[in-house]
Amino acid sequence: MISSMRHTNPHTLKTCALTLICGLLMSSSFAQSAYPSKPIKIIVPFTPGGVTDILARDISQRLSTRLGQSALAENKAGANGNIGAEMVAKSKGDGYTLLLTAANIAISAALQKKPNYKLFEDLTPITLLAKGPYILVSPANHAIYPSTSFQELIQTAKAHPGKLSMASSGAGSAGHLSGELLQNAANLKFTHIPYKGQTEAMTDILSGQASALFFATVAVVTPHLTDGRINILAVTTKTRSPLLAQTPTISELGYPGFDVSTWHGLFAPKNTPKEIIDKLNSEVVLFFNSTEIQKKYTAQGLQISTSRPEEFGEFLRTEVTQYEKVIKAANLTFD
Repeated sequence: MISSMRHTNPHTLKTCALTLICGLLMSSSFAQSAYPSKPIKIIVPFTPGGVTDILARDISQRLSTRLGQSALAENKAGANGNIGAEMVAKSKGDGYTLLLTAANIAISAALQKKPNYKLFEDLTPITLLAKGPYILVSPANHAIYPSTSFQELIQTAKAHPGKLSMASSGAGSAGHLSGELLQNAANLKFTHIPYKGQTEAMTDILSGQASALFFATVAVVTPHLTDGRINILAVTTKTRSPLLAQTPTISELGYPGFDVSTWHGLFAPKNTPKEIIDKLNSEVVLFFNSTEIQKKYTAQGLQISTSRPEEFGEFLRTEVTQYEKVIKAANLTFD
């Protein structure tokens, strides 16, 4: 056998070697194209029933149908979304554990001095999904400081520094930081009252007995648009909300550049192969740009805003930088 190989034509040996290499490459390509070969888990770091949870369940159903493997949403709530995010950040980067979260993740990256995971090192962006505004509202029957317009709110706040109470869904929430950003931009002083969620904060606003203003999501505001108990003052994004087309933006009202949104995005752990990231991106982007999904989430005050993974990464850096500036200016600490 050794003797016969010695007399083999070098060209023949070269051809065999190339054939072997091609076979190995084809085998590797086949292994990658076989994804997924087992169920996919999408971690939602919040309680069931919210917009993030609904988005995750829609994506789960889509991936189950398109990829031939079951995909399930699993809620891991706690610590302003950090428990679920950390779980995914420490998972294997094989495409079988994903994270669907909201703007909280950028706020946490800006706030935490000693995080248990690092957003830009431990997670890989797949796509931004949807964005929406926060709505600045005030109680129509506030016992002391009623405001029927944004201008009136600003005038009252300037005349009574620190007297107007600002409700939020929690310290460090995007609604809270929207208020801090307005205080910085307009040189105001509010007294912050954090609650355990938006529902509790809105209950306070509706009573008219305590908080004078609240930055709430569209979903929380919508049920009260016609009951006469709140005044809709402004929206926090650069462009108006299709559901509240008559409501001006804070940017329009004298504070250009003011732009805060509630958003949702999909992530994978670090080291997830690019082929898997691109496959998931392609499936989810195609789905979210369908007419059916566009209509569903537009009706909830969200704008479908899908992206390439690298575009989502750039968006995240912009978000974290903005929150870092607000936190530094307001001297906020939450560790």
